[in-house]
Amino acid sequence: MKLFNTLIAGGLLTISFLVITGATKAHIFQEKVAENAVKEWRNFHNPPIVFRAKADTEIRRDTGTAERPLEYAQCNIVNRYWRSVKTPPRGDFCRLPRIADKNQGGWDNYPWSAAFISFIMKQSRAGDQFKYSVRHATYILDAVKNRDNPNASFRGYHIDWIRPSVGDLICAPRGENAGLTYWKIIDQGDFESHCDIVVAKNNNQLEVIGGNVGDSVAKTIVSLDDQGHIKVTKPDFRPWFVVIKNNLR
Repeated sequence: MKLFNTLIAGGLLTISFLVITGATKAHIFQEKVAENAVKEWRNFHNPPIVFRAKADTEIRRDTGTAERPLEYAQCNIVNRYWRSVKTPPRGDFCRLPRIADKNQGGWDNYPWSAAFISFIMKQSRAGDQFKYSVRHATYILDAVKNRDNPNASFRGYHIDWIRPSVGDLICAPRGENAGLTYWKIIDQGDFESHCDIVVAKNNNQLEVIGGNVGDSVAKTIVSLDDQGHIKVTKPDFRPWFVVIKNNLR
């Protein structure tokens, strides 16, 4: 951002105006991503805050449990997320049959957290620079492959290499792939995972928002170490392994 002064009427009046440079445009896009994520978080009635994310919180719960189920109005919100990807589940998400297996429970077979991320990026006008997908692995893999590409809008780094900022994504493996490391991402190709959007940064912690966390859009508090890097404190907490830097201008 550059400040220019213009003299008018022989110097009697000075008007200052700003010209936004490319770096500031990038900052504006990142803020837009965060603002849209917060807006969707508030769209869910009494949205939860998870102070310490467990290793796998993408749980599909049945209405018969004590946990809060997806209400129909919230299902309609989730349908909006599905429409942002090319291959959404067939029909109305809210009317899909529940899984019969009582050990699995839940509304359906389709985790929607990647659809949430895709929706936020589309709402923020990322255009064709983001890999919209029903799988987090699609854009994680793309970002890691583009790590050393200075022209890439999204670049994926090991959590120890870079400090996350507002508008970035932080990601973790989950499910059967919970032990996956950063170094194996490209070889693995497709894998179960979860990503959240950084919406705030305060000294030693991040506030991040993601979808399908306990059947909701949830805000999670993530600890940072003294250098500002993500700190994975216990084995049973979500094993964050990638920071996707949002460099879109």
